[in-house]
Amino acid sequence: MSSKSASTLLDVVKSYKASDVMEFTAKKKALDHKVKRSFNIGEQVKEQYPTSHVIVIDSKMTPLEAASLLWKNNVMGAPVYDTKAKTYVGMFDARDILSCVTAAHREFLHMGGHPSPGEDIALPHDVELHQKKQSELMAKALQHIKIDSKSPTPGAVTVSYLAARNPMSNFHTKDDSLLDICKELMGRHMHRVPITDSSSGKPVCTGIISQSGLVSFIASRCPPGSLDEKLTDSGLPYRKDIVKIADDASAASAFELLDSKRLSGIAVVDEDGKLIGNTSARDIKNAVMDAGRIGMDMDILSYLARVRQSQVVKNDKYPSCHVHEDATVGNVVNLLAKTGFHRVFVVDDDMRPVGVVSFADIINFFYKNGMLPNGG
Repeated sequence: MSSKSASTLLDVVKSYKASDVMEFTAKKKALDHKVKRSFNIGEQVKEQYPTSHVIVIDSKMTPLEAASLLWKNNVMGAPVYDTKAKTYVGMFDARDILSCVTAAHREFLHMGGHPSPGEDIALPHDVELHQKKQSELMAKALQHIKIDSKSPTPGAVTVSYLAARNPMSNFHTKDDSLLDICKELMGRHMHRVPITDSSSGKPVCTGIISQSGLVSFIASRCPPGSLDEKLTDSGLPYRKDIVKIADDASAASAFELLDSKRLSGIAVVDEDGKLIGNTSARDIKNAVMDAGRIGMDMDILSYLARVRQSQVVKNDKYPSCHVHEDATVGNVVNLLAKTGFHRVFVVDDDMRPVGVVSFADIINFFYKNGMLPNGG
């Protein structure tokens, strides 16, 4: 099925190179950092890496150190380099740390942990004492799974092991066409493409183009009104099975589901199946930084409210990321670009989720449909 929107998106992609996205992303990060500083006037703000600096993770880092480095610089993934072997191992994704979080929670329960105080613990002092003990037990559970232990500590989870699950894509240069980059990002779980310079004889990573960065760039280059096709008319395959969880399910169950599906976001629905919230990659960060102080046996929405508040960042918002079926392709693309969420849920008139659109869906949509004859 030909599509005007797909053709428009593809025409934009055909007009640019990898270097154009890298420059756009660098400027956007610089602007975001400036805005962040303006919201922290009077407070000490630590400088992050320069926007031109590529985050590369040393394979000797622990998973917690690697994840903290990513979060500090507001990125979700980075290449892992083995200095001894002088080679890139793969891409470390901040979502990989979720496996460690769920493992730590299981270990916590195995060690006799009880996150929520019982009915016999009612006085504020007793509740505070209970929470302190449980926090200490959770810290021991984290030590047991060796999330922050240096290799070759027996049983330690290594960054290299986690990165090997996300192999590097083919190496590309800044002069490669954006269409070639899209071919890589169309693949399942291929969230980022490393841009390298081999002038020294070996490939050196000089930049990263992510699915989110690509879609944001394309959205900024589309002429106004050029993506006004309705989802229902565009041929964008948004209707699909939704990964969702009930609002009364525990946070631990939600994170187990996220980990098993290798996702950052799932829909949270009420007893009538209506969308009332969703998780995001930022929630994984908050859960790790919380280190078990807030019980993961709490229902998912209450847990998210508590952990988001405890890790509050100025100007950080948590909207429910959704559109209705009468939305346009432009509505979806711009919402993905502005929020940075990896998926937008599509709901019916009763707010029940009937579909979802991810970054990968958009890339596959314009690459495949835009190529069709008479596309537009």
